[in-house]
Amino acid sequence: FEQDIDIDLKTPDDVVTEADHAAERFLKEKLLTLFPGSGFHGEESGQDLGSNGYTWVVDPLDGTHNYSEGIPLWGCSVGLLDSEMKPVLGVLDFPTVKKTQWAEVGGGAFLDGKPIHVSTAPLIPTSVIGVQSKIRLKKFPGHVEYASRYHSARSLGSIAYHGYLVSTGRMRGSADLKVKLHDIVAVTVIVQEAGGWVSDLDGRPIFPLQREFPYYVDAPVPFFAGDPVTGPDLLKALFPDGTPDGTFGE
Repeated sequence: FEQDIDIDLKTPDDVVTEADHAAERFLKEKLLTLFPGSGFHGEESGQDLGSNGYTWVVDPLDGTHNYSEGIPLWGCSVGLLDSEMKPVLGVLDFPTVKKTQWAEVGGGAFLDGKPIHVSTAPLIPTSVIGVQSKIRLKKFPGHVEYASRYHSARSLGSIAYHGYLVSTGRMRGSADLKVKLHDIVAVTVIVQEAGGWVSDLDGRPIFPLQREFPYYVDAPVPFFAGDPVTGPDLLKALFPDGTPDGTFGE
């Protein structure tokens, strides 16, 4: 980190580094040894279906662009889906800021060993929401109304980091039109176990997954994370007519 890093382009706006590949190889070996028979879905290596119904879903370096530019907002995201395609375990680790979060269904969410909770305080003009791109915010049908009420939209370049901020009450919501499954499995468990609310952009649950697992290798997933008190109103303000350009899961 903070050195000259060779990058490759997966798409014109999506970079990958050797650190992504090395971290995923390491995690795959360790996780499949820890839980034999489980499957593995990684951002860089795709899917290996297991035999016990459980699947690890991993983004080895969420925020690769930040990492490649020496910006310290990036981390590792490890989630586990059960046989019903529901997230049951999540871990987020941010080495540069020395923060680690984890949660399991029914067990609460923790940051460095201390319980964490979303905020349910009323929204105010300085309330912060996260979007993956300021440009994408302009595609949200309600962005003009939102901008007139709440001025603090932030794009930090990492869904995992947005999830960290939502689950600890620092950010009131995080919305994106197009994330990938590996971005959100761990985040979902942590936000929900911190008392939060996760949905697609129509307010419907994302999990359990509604399609066969291979569909999600490349499929975009509309995503919102917030709190159950103010989240639905915030989502409706951003998307008064639901998800633009069709709905997720059809």
